[in-house]
Amino acid sequence: MRPEIDRSGTVIIRVFAVLAAGITLYQVSRPGFLFGLTPDIASWLGASIRLVHGAIPYRDFDVLSPPGFTLLASPFAFLSEWIGTRDALALLRLCTPLLAAASVLLIGKVVRHRGPAAVIVACGVMALYPAELYALRNGLLESVVDFFCVAGAALMFEGDSLSPSRRRIMLGGIAFGIAGAVKAPAIVPVLVLSVLCLSDLRHRLLPFLTGVVAGFGVPTLPFFLLAPGSFLRDVLTAALASAPGAHRVSIPVRLGESTGTSAFNAGAPAAIIASVVIVGIVMASFLLRPRPPLTLEWFAIAATVLAVIAQLAPTYYFAHYTAFVAPFLGVLLGISLARLLEPRSERIGVWIAAAGIALLCTHQVILIHTLTTGDIAGVVDAEIPAGGCTLSDAPEQLMTTNRFVATVPNCNDMIDPEGATLSYGYGSAGAEDFWTVMVEHADYIVTSKPFAHWYIPPDARLRAYVTAHFRLHAIGGLLFYIRIGFPSGSGQG
Repeated sequence: MRPEIDRSGTVIIRVFAVLAAGITLYQVSRPGFLFGLTPDIASWLGASIRLVHGAIPYRDFDVLSPPGFTLLASPFAFLSEWIGTRDALALLRLCTPLLAAASVLLIGKVVRHRGPAAVIVACGVMALYPAELYALRNGLLESVVDFFCVAGAALMFEGDSLSPSRRRIMLGGIAFGIAGAVKAPAIVPVLVLSVLCLSDLRHRLLPFLTGVVAGFGVPTLPFFLLAPGSFLRDVLTAALASAPGAHRVSIPVRLGESTGTSAFNAGAPAAIIASVVIVGIVMASFLLRPRPPLTLEWFAIAATVLAVIAQLAPTYYFAHYTAFVAPFLGVLLGISLARLLEPRSERIGVWIAAAGIALLCTHQVILIHTLTTGDIAGVVDAEIPAGGCTLSDAPEQLMTTNRFVATVPNCNDMIDPEGATLSYGYGSAGAEDFWTVMVEHADYIVTSKPFAHWYIPPDARLRAYVTAHFRLHAIGGLLFYIRIGFPSGSGQG
């Protein structure tokens, strides 16, 4: 590597790391996003809190993902014992700028040898990809999976080739294994790298797979052994299920999320055009520069293609799933642009990459400026005593108000109401029995919609039980079901 390329690449990587941290912190600073209602992160921290209180995931409560993040977030769960779940959740959110910056630093390390244009594109995509920013501000697992995937790639690759160090290959495998222990889609790069390591079973494939098994198995195996049936039901069966009546999201919409055009409120034609342009850039870089793809290039191509296919397949789909594409697409676009314009047009490539990233950054800042969400702590505090046994169809309504942990015995260990319903099966007898137990043990219920309209859906017997045993009070846009004979209000935070 030329010294000037190495120096300029280092500067660009650091600039984008600061940009990633800054724009992510800006998201957290928007009204309501530090202490307010962002749902998924509440569920994931909730699993950690239940664990430190002695409840075992899968055996005692349902979690529709492997236990990786439950363990990673456990320090914040312990901290919540002293500062409350509301402040612990806020501190966890404040870690997202560090996570964003670290991912940029690592992806920059992967492509730095390919020159400034590749670094600008890869780091820019990692820092500003719309789905990645969405995942970061809502505390979604994709951003954590991406971090461990780029950490694994940074360990395993030296330049365009796999590292000759067995130790680095094994450590990279551990990183990918941890990514899989956070969320299952990490299997995509693991499969790709397994194929790329096949040429050297002893020095590459065996250390890599050993690392993957260790990274995935050490955090996962104890929970599987304690409740194998529930573990498989939650992580495999329920995670692939969908609610009755759920509509399949169209392929153009999914392509819009994958290409980032949805962030500009562009329709299906724009998504298709963007997809064609991306494919065209990649194909042109290999057709016009007809040397065989290098190992890093094969990895970027295969991982991106499989990651995008994974977005198109499932019926149950959310926009944040696409954040998983970010690191692979960033590397692929970066090395494709650098390859296409090398060597004499490198400066042109730098300007093209910088202009595109500047446009994306400007748009994201404008979009983030409009974001806001609610903070219901005052309303809930006025209605539900601290430590009461409280149930909700939205865990963030309890986590952000310090009503997630009960001090009374025999309360529920619920963390994800919709996930639990999926696990038992929508409308099934098992789901009805499960929710009957949850409601019968609850003294308070907080929700934004009438209990009869919950997505369980509650049967006539359960609706009648709530009507007979709870009084209803509506305030601040929320509905409070308070068990007859129990007080409301606490005067405590």
